[in-house]
Amino acid sequence: MPETPTQKEYWSGKVGGEWATHADRIDIMMQSMTGHALDLAAFEPGEHVLDIGCGAGATSLEIARRVVPGGSVTGVDLSPQLLDVARARAAEAALPASFIEADAGAAHFDQTFDAAFSRFGVMFFEQPTKAFAHIRAALRPDGRLVFLCWRPFAENQWSTTAIEAIKPMLKELLAPPNPDAPGPFALADRDKIVRVLGEAGWRDLEITRWDGDIPVGGGGSLRETADFLIRIGPTARAIADQDLDSAEARIRLMDALAPFETKSGVMLGVACWVVRARA
Repeated sequence: MPETPTQKEYWSGKVGGEWATHADRIDIMMQSMTGHALDLAAFEPGEHVLDIGCGAGATSLEIARRVVPGGSVTGVDLSPQLLDVARARAAEAALPASFIEADAGAAHFDQTFDAAFSRFGVMFFEQPTKAFAHIRAALRPDGRLVFLCWRPFAENQWSTTAIEAIKPMLKELLAPPNPDAPGPFALADRDKIVRVLGEAGWRDLEITRWDGDIPVGGGGSLRETADFLIRIGPTARAIADQDLDSAEARIRLMDALAPFETKSGVMLGVACWVVRARA
């Protein structure tokens, strides 16, 4: 049985390339809950912000727009492919955002930040308590943290609908997400968030729900949405891990997604936590 890749290996390989290719579609898909979390963060001009797991830089650039003049954003991510996109976007936008290829939970920073933000990046820490303590130490006293993470898999229709569609193809049943391993649902348990952040020294913790329908894959036709799910997310991983036939998966996905097709694309429900804390 092959060894499980490290997070650095995983995001530097094929997965990172796929996410970079589809960065615009992912940003559109995540726009609603991201905007909500950014508004709660209440960034102000002159602030210096750490963007954890910044990916292709969409959140970093939006934060940069909110902290000018005088502020800046440092985006950190493991994926060189995604950071290439982020740097190109920042150069085109001429915004004060810089990017570091590193694990935000262990990276050296040459400045202190007023706040930290993450859109679905903090679930991938291999040692979450240690990582959150490291990030807290990088913030000024009373600095604030805001992040989005997924609630349980079963509550996320965008995942369950796609997995159910390919279930007859599976060569073996998928194991439930391991809550103790890095992955999209590693912080799905509210009690775990409370425990990890508490042990890492954070205070004034607030955890709220965000629920809504989003355009899967950023909108588009049934086929475009199915193709997106074949390349991005839990369904893509299942197809890759079990070497399933992509053409058959596409047909099954299109059939399953058809009832949810609208003028805005295929709309499916998502369930997130929005987490706020103070250093």
